[in-house]
Amino acid sequence: MSFYTNIMINYLIFISLILIIGILVYMLFSIKNKEATDQGGAQNLQNKLNEVSNDINKIEIDLASVTTPINELNRFLGGNVTTGRLGEWSLESIVQDIMPNESYDFQAQINPESSDRVDCSITTAEGFSVPIDSKFYAGQYQSYQSADNDSDRKKVLRDLRTAVLRDADDISKKYIYQNITSNYVILYIASEKLIDLVDKIDNLRQECLTEKRTLILGPNTLAAFLDTIRVGHHYLKLNETAATVAKVVREIQIEFSNFDSSTDSVIKRLDGALKDVQKLQTRVNVLGSKLEKGADSLEEEK
Repeated sequence: MSFYTNIMINYLIFISLILIIGILVYMLFSIKNKEATDQGGAQNLQNKLNEVSNDINKIEIDLASVTTPINELNRFLGGNVTTGRLGEWSLESIVQDIMPNESYDFQAQINPESSDRVDCSITTAEGFSVPIDSKFYAGQYQSYQSADNDSDRKKVLRDLRTAVLRDADDISKKYIYQNITSNYVILYIASEKLIDLVDKIDNLRQECLTEKRTLILGPNTLAAFLDTIRVGHHYLKLNETAATVAKVVREIQIEFSNFDSSTDSVIKRLDGALKDVQKLQTRVNVLGSKLEKGADSLEEEK
């Protein structure tokens, strides 16, 4: 083997080693980049999973907050005992929208000797309390809607009549108190549909009013009734304001009268002073005239 051949072989070996080293370095960098890419992807995936988990937690919280009132509403509409609370909510909303703040009281104790509390007490302009108790006959309404024939519907109306008369008798005995309340109470039914059923029962309203001293009102009629009481409060305030204004006017009138009397006194004094000045002026004129005559006589004697 010649010298040049050995040099070529060594050169090729050197070139091969460089290529192998270059390939190894390239593979090493590729592996590191892949690892870094995999780590970044894993981190992004973890971040996405965390965001999804947070969103799920928020949805669970929102669902829990919505589920509670839905369950409450289902119990109300299902004819449970707590349906009365739905009527109370309706009553509170109407009263707060119409009446002045100081003219009503919820869960009021009318009779100090009893622990019974009426749903709402309205104070009139005359100072009397009007008791209002809310009722919600959801069971009778559902029974009427599901009735298949007139016979079943008439039975539901008879049951509704009995329930209304019983409630009217109960609240009138509990909440009418001499010299404190009006001579009637209000049975508030928080549904115009239920009021329609009440109106289907002959003479029920009249019987409640004359025999039980109970006035049956629905949302619309209660609003009109409260508006009448509110107008009474408005006129009472106007009368109080008018009385205050009249008092001020009377005081001003008295002051003007005193001022007028003082002015007359001052004018009289000024008239007297003017007369005194005129008298003094007359005396001065007389004295001056005498002095002039005396001076003239002295000059003539000279």
